[in-house]
Amino acid sequence: MRRARTAFAGVVLSWLAVLLISSGASGAASTGPLFRFADTRIVESSGLATSSYGDGVVYTHNDSGDSARFFAVDRHGATVAVYTLRGATNVDWEDMATGTDARSRPVLYLADIGDNARSRTEIDVYEVAEPRGPSSDVAWVRYRFRYPDGAHDAETLLADPRTHRMYIATKSLIGNGELYAAPLALSTDGLNVLAPLRAVPPLTTSGDFSPDGSRVVLLTYLRGYWATGLGGSLHGFDVPPQPQNEAITFARDGASVLVGSEGLHSAVYAVALPAVAAPTVATSTVAAASVPPSSVSSSALPSASTSAAATHRRSHGWQWAAGVAVMLAIGAVLVGRWWLPDRAVHVADGDGTN
Repeated sequence: MRRARTAFAGVVLSWLAVLLISSGASGAASTGPLFRFADTRIVESSGLATSSYGDGVVYTHNDSGDSARFFAVDRHGATVAVYTLRGATNVDWEDMATGTDARSRPVLYLADIGDNARSRTEIDVYEVAEPRGPSSDVAWVRYRFRYPDGAHDAETLLADPRTHRMYIATKSLIGNGELYAAPLALSTDGLNVLAPLRAVPPLTTSGDFSPDGSRVVLLTYLRGYWATGLGGSLHGFDVPPQPQNEAITFARDGASVLVGSEGLHSAVYAVALPAVAAPTVATSTVAAASVPPSSVSSSALPSASTSAAATHRRSHGWQWAAGVAVMLAIGAVLVGRWWLPDRAVHVADGDGTN
């Protein structure tokens, strides 16, 4: 019962955070969405990836509740194919990524890593060869993972195109989340244990590596962040305000990202990265080697360094403060209503333990 109550309280707090953030965000200037999903089967787009074939195709998948499938859409948002992972499951697919296999062939990764109740003993990532052509079933390989410190909710998958290593970022309602690194050599038989790497912003919902692997981006409900390499400082940039920003992926040129939201006929926006984040020869050579989990500090995240980020923080600081105050107040009520009665029962029984 306590787990159910805790999960429900977490969902309530998460949605309150979304509402507060959405009402207070001043997103990036935009001339309008790149496209809207036309397909009524796409109701909870939770991940995005761009085709490596240069054909302008964008991939997406639904959140929990759908079957194990993903969609290919064209530059106008029309579905051109649906690919099904026959025999796989969609417990809570939350993100996807592009990559290459050991023979440099393009692949897609689909992350079944959501866990609002924080009750899953393991999570999964599916790998499929990047398809082309009409709708079909696709062969898949499943990698099973577990955290070293118990269950976490997560919505972010990154795959390094140079090393093929995968990374999963947890989603924290209050306080920083954590980026975990998968083993470099993955087992398809046993559980692969993740290793903590560094802190990530609260409410991180998606992420991606640039096509050349030199930069990463992370998305939250309020902002985007970019960094040079996994160990680089995170710099904030604005994204368009949407009902629930859930997906981010690099465009193939590496100079912009696509940002998507959940919802029927939801929009996908193209957002140009700041000039300092644009791909250059210099940044392409930075962090060219794989970053081992032990080499990056997990200290508090650096703040965004640009003047625009500073202006954004000043203009919306009061909204964040008010939002946090409201969330803490409601959280206290929820804890008092749902958790403390359970403790009282134990004490009354003479247990004396939690």
